[in-house]
Amino acid sequence: MLRIGHRGAAGYEPENTLRSIERAITHCVDFVEFDVQRTRDGYLVLLHDKRVDRTTNGSGYLADLSLAEVRKLDAGKGEIIPTLQEVLRLTSGRVGLMLEIIASGIAEQVCRMVHDEYEGTVIYASFLHTEVLQVRRLLPDARTLALIEGIPVHPTGFAEDAGVTHVGLAIDSLTKDFVRALQQGGYEVFAYTANDPRDIAWLRQLQVDGIISDYPDRV
Repeated sequence: MLRIGHRGAAGYEPENTLRSIERAITHCVDFVEFDVQRTRDGYLVLLHDKRVDRTTNGSGYLADLSLAEVRKLDAGKGEIIPTLQEVLRLTSGRVGLMLEIIASGIAEQVCRMVHDEYEGTVIYASFLHTEVLQVRRLLPDARTLALIEGIPVHPTGFAEDAGVTHVGLAIDSLTKDFVRALQQGGYEVFAYTANDPRDIAWLRQLQVDGIISDYPDRV
């Protein structure tokens, strides 16, 4: 069972920052999960929300801000919003990556940068299933993961349509039958976001393949 640090180690440090990612690595995670979007002037940076309001001292949509404007923001504890290039250089050869594509139309740019800057195992993930499908078109052997909330009518149909190797299920959407159907279909199942030790124990009983947590040391 894989241990995956959510947005680094977001329970301990400001999410999606170099500090948080480094903290996750100290907890010996198998993968660090983080979110990627693009600034107004075309730079890839780490941020989950469409707006910078929740996680920084700034305001507005990331897509409306230049990299220079983004770099002036405090993302917590004096951290700045890092670029994808900085994160790839920090993690290369040290830990696996679960890279969540938040914005549409950036899959090719993300793949190109990963190729140039990172050595190691990458899982490309997204709720935007067209983005992970695009990754597979660009990189036929890539590991890709379709994120989903809820239980679809056909338990594996969404994964088949997206051409993925992995799926990421919200913890509130998990059932034993859903997990088994996906695993029997050949997909690795990751669960998010499990922080309570009782939830983590339950996921172990379900035998999911990976657990995503803000507190990866609890897994």
